[in-house]
Amino acid sequence: MASVFFGGAISLSGSEIDYEAPWGTASSVSILEGAVSYGGQYLYALNPYLAVGAEFNANNFESTTDRIWGAGYAAETITSKMDVYSILLAGRLTVNPAHAFRLYVPLGVGAAVAKNSMTAHTAGVSASGSETDCSVIYYAGLGIEGDLMNNWTLGAEMRYSRFTMDTRKLVQHGGKENFSFLALMLKLSYRF
Repeated sequence: MASVFFGGAISLSGSEIDYEAPWGTASSVSILEGAVSYGGQYLYALNPYLAVGAEFNANNFESTTDRIWGAGYAAETITSKMDVYSILLAGRLTVNPAHAFRLYVPLGVGAAVAKNSMTAHTAGVSASGSETDCSVIYYAGLGIEGDLMNNWTLGAEMRYSRFTMDTRKLVQHGGKENFSFLALMLKLSYRF
């Protein structure tokens, strides 16, 4: 079965970091919020209930801007943008394969490449930095699909995903941060 999917995602816990500035720490700077999610997947059915394969997916998070206050109450803004691209081993457990509307559990684990760019503006001065980090990403979810015509199916899938990013290049005293998001996607599939 070959599939393409498209939808959106929202960040869950771990969507903020502490930004270390010369005057001290600015707490809870947003690093990711909502995203556009898309990708493709190929699964091979081992039996009517279990399928395994590979997947590429991407989550392009929207740019966020936080306003913080510096020394002498000089206003500073920090703008952040993150994109997460993944290659995964994917699997699927179908609960009721003989029905016209099927309920299934999608699972995946693989490698994520996360790129975050950050720009700070204060008193007419700007500074920016970016970081690209590779880590393990995994997801688990719930999906439903129905037959359209011939071998085509249309479905909807909700996934919880989690990955880690090292933020030391972005902020002083950074480190490994856990990020998670929830994606809801429409999925069009063709069964061979």
